Amino acid sequence: MTTKFIRFRYSIRALLQNPKQRWLLPLLAPCKNWGRREQLTLLGLLLAFTAFATYQIHSPGLYMDEMDFVAAATGKRPYRSWLGIPLMVFPYIGALKAWIYTPIFALFGVSAVSIRLPVVLISCGTLGLGYVLVRRNLTPGWATAFTAACVVHPGFVMQTKVDWGPVVLMLFLKALCLYLVVKWLESPRLFSWSLAGATAACGLGFFDKFNFIWFVVALFGATLVVYWREIRAKLTGVPKNLVAAIAIAIIAAGALVLLIVLPLVQPPHMQSVSRRVSQIWSLYEFTSAGGATAFLWFKRPPTIPLWPGWAVLAATASFLLLALAFYRHRPGSNFPVHSRALRFCIWCLLMFAAIFVQIVLTPQAGGPHHTLMLFPLDLLACFAAAFLFTNTLSVRKRYVATLLEGIVLLIWVGSEMQSLQSHFRRFRDASSFRGGWSPRVELLADYLNINGKHVDAIYCVDWGIGHQLAALCQPDIGRKIRDRWPTFKDWSAQKPDAQAAVKATFLPQVKALYLTFTQENSVFPEARHHFLQMNSLAGNAAQAVTLVPPALGEVYQAFESGAGATGEPAPLNTASALTPPAASISADPNPVPAGQGRRGRTTINWQTSDGTIGEVYVVTNGGAETLFASGSNGPAEAPWIVADSTYEFRLYSGTDHKTLLGRVTVTRAKN
Repeated sequence: MTTKFIRFRYSIRALLQNPKQRWLLPLLAPCKNWGRREQLTLLGLLLAFTAFATYQIHSPGLYMDEMDFVAAATGKRPYRSWLGIPLMVFPYIGALKAWIYTPIFALFGVSAVSIRLPVVLISCGTLGLGYVLVRRNLTPGWATAFTAACVVHPGFVMQTKVDWGPVVLMLFLKALCLYLVVKWLESPRLFSWSLAGATAACGLGFFDKFNFIWFVVALFGATLVVYWREIRAKLTGVPKNLVAAIAIAIIAAGALVLLIVLPLVQPPHMQSVSRRVSQIWSLYEFTSAGGATAFLWFKRPPTIPLWPGWAVLAATASFLLLALAFYRHRPGSNFPVHSRALRFCIWCLLMFAAIFVQIVLTPQAGGPHHTLMLFPLDLLACFAAAFLFTNTLSVRKRYVATLLEGIVLLIWVGSEMQSLQSHFRRFRDASSFRGGWSPRVELLADYLNINGKHVDAIYCVDWGIGHQLAALCQPDIGRKIRDRWPTFKDWSAQKPDAQAAVKATFLPQVKALYLTFTQENSVFPEARHHFLQMNSLAGNAAQAVTLVPPALGEVYQAFESGAGATGEPAPLNTASALTPPAASISADPNPVPAGQGRRGRTTINWQTSDGTIGEVYVVTNGGAETLFASGSNGPAEAPWIVADSTYEFRLYSGTDHKTLLGRVTVTRAKN
């Protein structure tokens, strides 16, 4: 037993540190020349991706995240600027995208095409960099298979289309950085253009969005662990004073980043870390399979198989174990070793794990655009592991292994294509989208360009309308638009300034148009409810606009006040005032249908009675309470509901965890 253990340990060490060849010289050296067939294949894959990402380019509708930069790119005042140059468009989002789009909007104006087509082309660059990266480490054939897998990845395709997050520049700069770091590791010199380019890419990525620091930390740590021998060799001969200066510079840069990032981050509750791991893992599965976008975009989301998410990592582990097992039985010194592929695989897995842990420890992270940062590290590791396993076999067996791996890849691609097709079918029906994602926002902008000329101001009552309209409408109309949803959302009849807020909202001398979603499509139902309550207190100063195109009326409601308004504002104790909504908590669907996959999902909706902060705790099978969500209202998704378990969600008032406002019990139907 001891002898076998020693042999196995030696085989792993030999696999990682082959003394007869450098790690960067694989068995089959990557082809340096690009043949015409290879170029046409890559071009075909890029064209296929472009077709997928631009299909029905107006659907879903323009969303707030992809519109944040438009104001800065069109010359309006950004969040932060210097000497008239936009620097920040949000507290943690830089103006890099606004810089890129400034000439585009100057030439083509603001539209769904001019907003979305450039990010699709940038993602084509990301695919090209991924192809070159895999080609450099494996072979052109494996690079083609990897790129094909990325082309049909629903999370990548759909989130590229709407640049949700935003994520497109992040993915491009991440791919560029990975390629340049690999190129730098191949060079014997410490200082090179590759290192300078990788450093610049990291800096631009952090400037684009602060959470790029997740990738920077993961890259730095994984590279030190896996490629320390190469880095140490580069440092040989470098003056010690220079090495010390480099170390000090790295520490200073890290301290500066922490100084910027830490004020934006709240430490998570330790008791919720285990629950966060489950939630982020489920979210990763939903994102990889396309379930996240389907659930958030469509009123009736399709059933999408979730196994492609975890299958990639399961296949990676299987290929690695098989490769080590085969190598253990053939540990001879003449046995070919692909240590380059193995180290590349471990490098990607370490970065994946480091980013995942950082997402778990960041309480503000919890959307599909966050877990997309894990892409394509999982696929890179999987293809490297498959390549390693195939080349540990004898030549005769490689053909069989390659055939079987190809069949597995085709099954995976077929499932991902099914997810894409489920999205595409709903793209043809504008009524299938939730209000905040409705493509009819462009039709609403056209309506305002005609009818908005006769009003003094246009107030957006609900979230997810103002940014889009301000960008899409004509400049003179856009200047009238005011995003007032926070005012309506936070208003309460019990507040001392409630009467003053009503008077300030409905000024008789101002002819105003108020825009909100219908009740079915509302993002913040309480904002719409408070608006109607305030309007009632104002003597119905704003009258519903009835001459609205039917397509618009399905999603939006418009009210007009000012000229022609009748009635004086009523006192707060008037009988016409609506009573505040009672505190409530519900789950939809409940019970969760059996469906496919081990885990089901439901959406928890809640609201406190007075608009104050509340906390939702979950109890699983009668166990201890763990914090699920907080805020004056929901919704929040629970994508980890399993059969044979009972989940009780409890809504508490405030943050003292004393006053229980309501509860709902969620179960999942058995197959």
